[in-house]
Amino acid sequence: MTESFELEDFNMLDMNAKKVLETLAEFNRGEFVKGQQIHIKTGLTPYLINEAVRALEKSLLIDNPTTYETLPPYNFYAVEINDFGRQVLEKYK
Repeated sequence: MTESFELEDFNMLDMNAKKVLETLAEFNRGEFVKGQQIHIKTGLTPYLINEAVRALEKSLLIDNPTTYETLPPYNFYAVEINDFGRQVLEKYK
């Protein structure tokens, strides 16, 4: 599946989204990460984290199983990098 995801697509992700994706990859598979944890590791503001999460969701690189539940000031409750996200990250490191 990563064959259909080109380096150009990866480079189109903004730097904040890449930073969030790399941060999520530091957690174990199956471990969902809350916005506050992302903030602590990246130093990004809630607004930038929300924008990054939205971009990563659109690119299908992360999973957000509770799309109806949020944990303000974040527009999500918790997210996880999925296998596709890990493959893409590994391919373009």
